[in-house]
Amino acid sequence: MDGGMTKWYKAAEKRYSVRRYSQEPSLEDMLSLESTAAALSVRGVRIAVGVEQKVFSGLKGSRIKGSSAFAAFITKNGDEVSLGYLGEAFVLECTALGLGTCWLGANFNRSAVNDAIGLKKNEKVICVTPIGIAAEPFIRRKRKGVEELTWLEDDEFEKLPAWQRSAIQCAIIAPSAIGRQPYEFISENGGITMVNGGRNFGFGDVDRGIAMLHIELGAANEGVHGTWHKHKGDTRFVPEENIMD
Repeated sequence: MDGGMTKWYKAAEKRYSVRRYSQEPSLEDMLSLESTAAALSVRGVRIAVGVEQKVFSGLKGSRIKGSSAFAAFITKNGDEVSLGYLGEAFVLECTALGLGTCWLGANFNRSAVNDAIGLKKNEKVICVTPIGIAAEPFIRRKRKGVEELTWLEDDEFEKLPAWQRSAIQCAIIAPSAIGRQPYEFISENGGITMVNGGRNFGFGDVDRGIAMLHIELGAANEGVHGTWHKHKGDTRFVPEENIMD
């Protein structure tokens, strides 16, 4: 994962949800993404890349147009936090290649996806993303601000260590279901605690996994690396030098 941190941090600023595409990825890009998907298929998560017209076509209300290339995010042990974390790494790799994506938990043809990827016993497709060249401009859905997610005034936030500010600012732009951002961040004891904010239409764990990666990317941009720990029902990011505290 470390080799992609800088690339994915830069990609996080450029990523936005794309629903209309001008063309599908090149064969070269698809082969590269298949390699990325294989490398990120760990912790009971599988990422499968495919091309199937029926995944997005013919669905009432679907706004995905112009590409039949997709990636499916699959779990076989129910760990949707890891699925969000690893899936977002894949999405940011797509962004780094100049490709558009859009996290989808609905409005796709599940049976077509299952057939295309060869769904295995005990596996479940949680989300998919289309992949292609964007045919619409950069637009990012409105996000909650620093005060809403940290309960800190601007001057209080500016007093935090640079790595914490970077981590939280990167987490603010992380995608989430319906843009709800089901979490809050508390700076305490030299780390950042991500407070669980609920299920968010059943995708809360996926959303928190995505935000966890963004926290790590923002911290790494300031030279800080660490690990995640369970903390009173929530999850806490602890820098390496504080792990023994």
